[in-house]
Amino acid sequence: MGAGDAAFERTRLASERIARLKRDLAPLEPSAPGGGGRAGQGGLAAPASADHTSHLVAEKLAQLAPYGWFLLHDVHWPGRPLARLEHVLVGPGGVVVVNAKNWSGDVDVVDGALRQNGHDRFPAVETALAQAAAVAAVLPAPWRRLVRSLICLTAQPVLQGTTGSGIEVRGIDCMAAAVTNLPDVLDAPSVLLLYTQLGQLLTRPQVPEAGTVQNPVYRSATGRPATSRPDQRRPIPPHYLYGRERRPVTVLRVVGRSLVAGLVSAALLAPPLWLMWELLPK
Repeated sequence: MGAGDAAFERTRLASERIARLKRDLAPLEPSAPGGGGRAGQGGLAAPASADHTSHLVAEKLAQLAPYGWFLLHDVHWPGRPLARLEHVLVGPGGVVVVNAKNWSGDVDVVDGALRQNGHDRFPAVETALAQAAAVAAVLPAPWRRLVRSLICLTAQPVLQGTTGSGIEVRGIDCMAAAVTNLPDVLDAPSVLLLYTQLGQLLTRPQVPEAGTVQNPVYRSATGRPATSRPDQRRPIPPHYLYGRERRPVTVLRVVGRSLVAGLVSAALLAPPLWLMWELLPK
């Protein structure tokens, strides 16, 4: 299994684990502050609130343009056709996948764990890890190590912390400084090249089956590429043909060889048989 396939597999397993954990911890998720919007199942904020949060973060990220950073907004999550990545930054410090949260209450990073009202929010951390792994998997090998995730909290504007798994947690007012303070690992031409390639990879159509990943080099059990049409089959080598058209040729060969063998045998046995006939008593 290649490095890209291994990363995709880790993403799939992490996604399944996250879904299971969210089902267990859904009642712990609070509604958006103010209570004006309708809350979804498990107390999650309504879609309109989530869109508003994402819009606020996008406005903050747009302020990074003078520093050489480019923003991809609302793009595909590689390997998960029904999921989206809210924000992806590409700049001198590499690639940063930003996951926006509008959590109320007491939120902090304690002993490497992201907590809200005393409850561990490790599903959000695992989601951030899975997003970074999915983006890294579609990039060439030299660029995969440049991908990281950042959780942005809009309701805790000055919060700063880093989880035990290396995910940075920043309040919305501290996010720009966290990005610009990253060490430079790409020059301007490389940033433009990476931004162009990643933009194409994250905006092209995804596979229609939810939860499935098709690697371009993957070959199905039939030996054909997964993207080929069923009627585009490879020609079968002649020595694998056992159809009707091969049978007459095979029979003729057998008959011909038998006749030749019979004639040769008769020619070889004729003199001894004639001699024996002469020696028999008359």
